[in-house]
Amino acid sequence: MKLHFDRALVARLLAHAEAAVIHSPTFDQLFSPAYQKERVIDRMPTADDIDDTPIPAGLMLVGDQGVYLMSNGTPCLPDPAGSLNLVAYAKEADPRGSSDDWYDVKLASFGGDDGAEFLSAEVIRQALEATGDGPVWIDVNPTDIRAPCLSVAK
Repeated sequence: MKLHFDRALVARLLAHAEAAVIHSPTFDQLFSPAYQKERVIDRMPTADDIDDTPIPAGLMLVGDQGVYLMSNGTPCLPDPAGSLNLVAYAKEADPRGSSDDWYDVKLASFGGDDGAEFLSAEVIRQALEATGDGPVWIDVNPTDIRAPCLSVAK
């Protein structure tokens, strides 16, 4: 299912992530030995177990109360409306909208569980470039995420 995001807001989130020195891990990154100071196998890893210096800049695609993109940069980019994190909701899965279809779209695109998937800065830059002046789209289903990119000239 193609989800569409506000281009200017996605660019702003990407700029924040790339300017940040520290990046927050996703749940998967929390469990990855590549980001742990010492291998954690007997308990749930915590932020204290993570070496955040190798975590790359990017955006998190979050399925929660809707589907949205947010910067993984720390400190968070505050929303001028008052929430802790500025996010770019998918047009189709925005719970603040007038349609109640957002939950059905969240289920169809992201699945029933909440979570976050990491999208690298490079992937987001390619999606911004490939979508021209229009909204940035990401094709999402519970098992696959695809972002547009320009084909390499041969």
